[in-house]
Amino acid sequence: MKSRFLRRELPLVAVFLLITALLLNFASDVLRPAHTDYGSTWSSFRAEPEDSLDVIYLGSSYAYCDFNPSVIYGSSGLTGYVMGGSEQTLSITYWYLKEVFKTQSPSAVVLEATSLFFAQYQNYTQLNIDLMPFSLNKLGAIFTAAEPDLRTGLLFDLWFYHGRWSEIRPGDVKRALFPIQRDYLKGYTAIDEVKEGVGVEPYVADREISDEDYASNLSWLDKILDLCQEHGATPIITFNPTYTRCTQETYERIGREIQALDENVIFCNWSEMFEEIGLVPTLHLYDGGHLNQDGAAVFSAWLGEYLTDDVGLVPRKQTAANTAHWQESAQWWQDYLAQ
Repeated sequence: MKSRFLRRELPLVAVFLLITALLLNFASDVLRPAHTDYGSTWSSFRAEPEDSLDVIYLGSSYAYCDFNPSVIYGSSGLTGYVMGGSEQTLSITYWYLKEVFKTQSPSAVVLEATSLFFAQYQNYTQLNIDLMPFSLNKLGAIFTAAEPDLRTGLLFDLWFYHGRWSEIRPGDVKRALFPIQRDYLKGYTAIDEVKEGVGVEPYVADREISDEDYASNLSWLDKILDLCQEHGATPIITFNPTYTRCTQETYERIGREIQALDENVIFCNWSEMFEEIGLVPTLHLYDGGHLNQDGAAVFSAWLGEYLTDDVGLVPRKQTAANTAHWQESAQWWQDYLAQ
């Protein structure tokens, strides 16, 4: 009797469980809100051809507001993508980079380092982790970088989104069946605004962070640098041009600490380099910290030249189709910013 059950019933049970899992996964994809900017743009990232990206840009909103890969390509020929996220901690960034290395082999990894000042948990853990492709790396992020009370929902999306049934539209079903394709944003978020009073006077003050959290952040940064070394990617740690700055003593100390982790790291403190880069604070800042789309264009064009001329990065050979796509993307941004 037991043998008959194993032969006849067990395969049916296995098929039933598989179909149930697939249906639950599809329901999760339908209910999960679309996300195409402000970080965590995994769907469009995964649409990029494998091993086609020269540079991966990581970090918080300072990364996805400041780095425009299409403008960088226009000035350097370097392809790239911003895999940042709002207030993204270094622990989450580590798992992001591990997932990135599954499909890409960048020559360099540029990490905007404001996350060194973040607490263990920040405000956007759910968004930053939930949109990752389901994988061992997502599981790693859930159990090492997420608040315990978020883990159930991060493991089972319907926990978060089951209440969205009434909001579902045909476009949500289409998106689940046909995932978002790559776009001209490349993980960048454009902000066409200058807030009142911005760029008149910089705010300089060291950020408050506990010794325990800072030590933990350095530990995660060390893991990120090890990943770069393992995959042959040059690590470049930056503080971007900003009017929300730390003291120079703090930047110098951080530079020494990063060099102690890996002497091959390129550490760049660009926080005050507005004039050298060609930025005008009252025109090119969105708020006290982030660049607007015009500022990002100036900074990104300068960055492309820095990466090729100073760092020595060489654009990899691309297929004709991918070259055409990047040329179209660079031209689109040139036309858009000229309006």
